[in-house]
Amino acid sequence: MGRARCVPRVLGQLFILLQYQTLAQRIKVMVRKAENLAKLTRIPGTPDHYVVINLRQNGKVIATKETKGASGSNPVWNAPFLFDLPPGDITQLPLALEFIIMQGRLYTKSSILGRVLVGSDACESGQGHWNEMCSRGQTETARWHTIQSDAL
Repeated sequence: MGRARCVPRVLGQLFILLQYQTLAQRIKVMVRKAENLAKLTRIPGTPDHYVVINLRQNGKVIATKETKGASGSNPVWNAPFLFDLPPGDITQLPLALEFIIMQGRLYTKSSILGRVLVGSDACESGQGHWNEMCSRGQTETARWHTIQSDAL
């Protein structure tokens, strides 16, 4: 996958909690909330947002979860998810969590607002959060992440 480029464009921030559950060999992901989400269209009204979470191994999606929709530019989900991990040392496996922030309205097709990548191959904040989660054991680690443009 190579080192991810971190292109600045203000699309908003995503707040997530991660916990590596060592004995169960899984990751608990809590998608808490987002702030200052950009609007993709000029259509009046408040868009709904939801987040698709992909667990990737070597760039290939091995598990997917999705939040329910929440409206407004500062949506709150508080949605917990569990991802079972493949066998092996989490610090050596080529794993990443991809958060795809979707924006949609009733009766229209949803569009991708942007992404957050957390993993050993992510940009600085995503890499830092992953490493912190791996080293903290059962402790939850929470961070704000800047949403990146879909054009990676």
